[in-house]
Amino acid sequence: MLPAAEVGAGAASALDVTLLAVLQGLTEFLPVSSSGHLVLAEHLLGLREGGLALAVALHLGTLLSVLLVYAGAVRDTLADLLRGRPAEALRLVLASLPAALVGILFEDWIEERFGDARGAAFGLLLTAAVLALAEVLRRRRARLGATPRPLRAGTALATGVAQAVSILPGVSRSGSTISTAMALGVAPAEAARFSFLMSLIAVGGAALLQARKLGGEDAGSPGVLLLAWGVALSALVGWAALKLLLAFLGRGAFGWFALYCAALGLGWLALA
Repeated sequence: MLPAAEVGAGAASALDVTLLAVLQGLTEFLPVSSSGHLVLAEHLLGLREGGLALAVALHLGTLLSVLLVYAGAVRDTLADLLRGRPAEALRLVLASLPAALVGILFEDWIEERFGDARGAAFGLLLTAAVLALAEVLRRRRARLGATPRPLRAGTALATGVAQAVSILPGVSRSGSTISTAMALGVAPAEAARFSFLMSLIAVGGAALLQARKLGGEDAGSPGVLLLAWGVALSALVGWAALKLLLAFLGRGAFGWFALYCAALGLGWLALA
């Protein structure tokens, strides 16, 4: 997830907004860590942050991506809740509690980590290890013909703990949560569905935390049209990235993403 941006000295340019929106849209859902990429990109390219308003706008864009792809699942969850069948909604709330507690209790400490590019590189290496393990387990279960297990409360809580760890830069939220659910026997498509429904709460909560800090004039914020462009572009890129991941999730995608994260993390540590 995109961390809370500090207010910059000047307003973000159209190029800044475009780069950050593409980065957010691509890496929020692909299991490669949006926070890790943002930290490394700022160090490498000298990208200016666009202030809290832009951070909130980009979060809104990725929320729209999930709603576009999982509109049916969101509708079914809400309908079940209204009909007195709250099991899915309760699992989502249970899974969201660990990250909420960590985010509230350690907010200042976590924000300090977003200035540490070396730490983000180590986070990418952790992501690579998690993805590689998940792919090994997926192939083993497929080879043995194991029957997928339903996603129950215990699995939801374990997935929530993985999401809490992924608050650190470089640790992928989608990769950690999907990998955890898959390791516990949940089918890849169901693990992804639950992970991205969780993201509606996690990303929305992060946006609200940032929005409450908006007071007075956000000096680093772009204008309204640029903010709208950031929302639209991050939503479009996020939608494409999410559809791509779902198309290849059960066909060894995590193995390739693990190689990418390992190469990026090791490359940064070796060259930076």
